[in-house]
Amino acid sequence: MADANVSAALRAPAHPMAKAGYGKRHAPDEAPRGAGDFGHLDAREAAVAAYVDRLPEGAAIGYKVLAEELPQYGQQACRSALDRLTRAGHLRRIKVHVTVADGGRRWVTRTYFSRTARDAAWWARYVRFVRGVDAPGQPPAPDAVERERQPGSSQREPRRPEPEPGVPAPRSEAYRLLAALGGREPRLQLSDGECVALEHLVDEWFVRGLGQEQITRALVAGLPASVHSAGAFLRTRLENKMPPAPQPGKTDGHHEEILGALMMCAFCDEDETTATLVDGVCGDCRADIDRDEASGADGDVPDTFLARPRQPLDVAARVAELRSAAGRGTVTVPRPRSRR
Repeated sequence: MADANVSAALRAPAHPMAKAGYGKRHAPDEAPRGAGDFGHLDAREAAVAAYVDRLPEGAAIGYKVLAEELPQYGQQACRSALDRLTRAGHLRRIKVHVTVADGGRRWVTRTYFSRTARDAAWWARYVRFVRGVDAPGQPPAPDAVERERQPGSSQREPRRPEPEPGVPAPRSEAYRLLAALGGREPRLQLSDGECVALEHLVDEWFVRGLGQEQITRALVAGLPASVHSAGAFLRTRLENKMPPAPQPGKTDGHHEEILGALMMCAFCDEDETTATLVDGVCGDCRADIDRDEASGADGDVPDTFLARPRQPLDVAARVAELRSAAGRGTVTVPRPRSRR
């Protein structure tokens, strides 16, 4: 029964992929992944950025898809988070003109993600370079980008902020997932050292396309009556139930040729030839987002609208709250008596 429960959790669909040729792409020369990658962002934007960072290339990362996969946020919240990531230099949406296997041509849209924040000038140069970046034998980045990294350059990439003295460095998404297991299932309470020792395995699950909730369900489903060593038990489960690595799409030996590229608005079909884009967003979309933020419409999804609760519901307190709201006064709800 335990194995059946875990298998059911693993059968939950991974993050959806975009149509072939579309979706997420990683920008070149990112800094290695680390715990403080997105410490300069607010909590929501950092969470969305960490999630997108783990997704494989070709994943669909529009705000509507993210809202379906991240149940704690709604569409407006995800759109606002993507806007702030774009302003911070982590995202740009680019329309690319490519050849296809039959010799024809088509335009595809791709959202390029950079773990390292880039300024607008870097992205402008990169869009000019995208022509040919996916073709075999091309260098990983344009010379202008490489010069930006040289000592004495007048424009350098933004540096990740250093943690303040005495303030512990932010923990990785994998560490936080492991540390939270004990609150969801007391038999899986881990020490700090056990979380550190296991986070690389959780990282690999992220890389293979599973989200936080899917991994958590797989780890807590079908537990035995007692767990003598939570760390050893979870290591075995993480290793034995590791999902398969995503397989690259078939190309039939055809390498696409990129004929041109244009910067697009992150949220609509306008591009740099039809609209003025500021930090990757057109004026109309930025005005819509600003209105949502001013009205408070970009907040998190209320608990009552979530597909699943954030935490166990205190039924007695909730009944008392509803009675009070209905004008019936505070009513003490008796606790059920235990049977002896």
